[in-house]
This record gives sequence, structure tokens and C-alpha cells, in this order.
Amino acid sequence: MKKTIELCTVIICIAFFSCKKDIKPNNNVNTSALEQYTPNGANWETFAKKPLEAGNKSHDPDGVSYLSADSWEKAKWDGTIYDPTKMTPEKFYDCMCPHVDQVRGIREVFYKYKPFADNKNPTKAEVDEWHRIAINHIRALVGYTSEDRQVKKDYCLFARALWGDERKFTTVWDAKYPGTNGSAAGPCQGSNNSHCGASFMLDATDQIPYLPKDHAACSAGEGSEGVFSGPKSNIPWSVKWSRGFCNTLKAEGFWGGHVGPWFHREKFGFSFWDAEPTNNNNNAILRAKWGGESMPSLYQK
Repeated sequence: MKKTIELCTVIICIAFFSCKKDIKPNNNVNTSALEQYTPNGANWETFAKKPLEAGNKSHDPDGVSYLSADSWEKAKWDGTIYDPTKMTPEKFYDCMCPHVDQVRGIREVFYKYKPFADNKNPTKAEVDEWHRIAINHIRALVGYTSEDRQVKKDYCLFARALWGDERKFTTVWDAKYPGTNGSAAGPCQGSNNSHCGASFMLDATDQIPYLPKDHAACSAGEGSEGVFSGPKSNIPWSVKWSRGFCNTLKAEGFWGGHVGPWFHREKFGFSFWDAEPTNNNNNAILRAKWGGESMPSLYQK
């Protein structure tokens, strides 16, 4: 699999669209009742602190210091459905991602659903739910709005994404689970394989702390993985994920192998990893696991 390319250049949409009307806030997310899918063992301490230390006011879109009100205005969505067969890949990208941290219309979606009870300190459950909402918004931009096109969170995919990161970035499992260094299952120390750990699985007993009480043990199933190096550790949660999607869309286009699951897979699980806790400007690797049914594209290449 090709390694995702991180693009450093900020892409600005040459032409933009104005919303026909603003979306009024409507708190549809009951944050107190949300289930957490990211395992408790995932260390998000630096992701809570670094964005604020970098000068951002909070984790909501308006709290992002480097994105101006004018840029958000230009990134509004007027409901236009973007058909990748009727425009160049460059134009399609500009319409979907006016800025690498601004998927079109995402600010209005955030304030419509109000996913974080405290914008300065969102919980794992709230961030998990926000990522579900955000992925479904990406799908809405290309007209995928039917119920069968809505992505769902999956406990095993979230757990497997974290196990892959633990295998890739630590040696915590190496003694108990030996293998071929640099392989998909690991161990991974010293390996240049960005997908090292992709097929790594814990036994049923070791899985227990990562899953809800009485949840069945996870097993490998049909699916795919994307490892995205674009997200930064000091970017607020509302837009941290965006570079994983936008960078890859720019590099591969709508039909790219790493892009396809964002639009077509039934289930997902995310893991973010900070490999340099003392560096405020390092990349935060996003390992995305995709599973369930892969819906056919409604657009022909």
C-alpha cells in the first residue's frame, strides 16, 4: 500500500460557494448518554493540552487560532452536491477542502450538533461521536445521505486501531507476541512499514481491558486500514482529523485506495498517536480501521 503523502502547502479554494441560509444551532447530541469507543488506555493527555498551549482558545472551530472568520465564511456549503465525474480532480478537491483543515461546511455541522459539552475539554466519547458525524458530512457532500450510507462506530475497530499503534510505537507486546519484525503483525521497532501492526491481534484475555464489559472477543475480518501522517498533535479536535482526509484526497483523488473507505465503508475505528509528547508541533498519526460492508460507488471513474 502506498504511504500517505503529507502535503505542506495550504490549498485555498479558487472559487467558493455561499450558503443559502445559515444552519441554526440545534443540540442533537446528548453528550451525557454517549458510549465511548476509544479505549480508556489511549493516551490523549497531550492532545488535550497541546492545542491550548499552541494558542488555540478551545477545540471547537471558532477556537482554532489560525482559521479566520473570513476563511470559515468562504468554507460554507450551500447544499451543492459535488460530482467527481463532472470536474477535474483539482476542482473536486478545492470544493471538498477549501483549506486542509476545513472540510466544506464542517463548521456549520459542528455548531448544529454541538458535540462537545465543554469545548475546552471534550471527552473521548464526544470526540468519537464527532468523528462519526464528520465522516457522514463528507459523504453528504457527494450525495451519500441514505441510511445505508451512514458510517457506524465499531468497538473492535477502535480497539484494533489502538493495538496496531501500540505494536508500531512500543514494545509492550513484543515479548508475549513474537513475530517477523516489520511485518503486518509486527513487531515493528526499526521498521519503515507504516502499516506495521495492521493485522496485530491480542488474545481474548488481553483484549478485555480495551472492550466494554461482556463484549465478545474481537477477530480479524474483512476491512482496510489507512495510516495518515498529516494531523498535528496541537490541532484542536474539531479539525484534527481533517488533514488525514484532505491530504489524501489531494494526493489520490476520489477513487484513491486510502480515500475510498471514507465514503464507502460501513464501520470505522480511529486511533491517534503522539510519538513525541514533548514536541508541540509534531504529527499525530491517525490510524483508521474500516470494516463492515463496502458500499459500491455511485460514481463511475
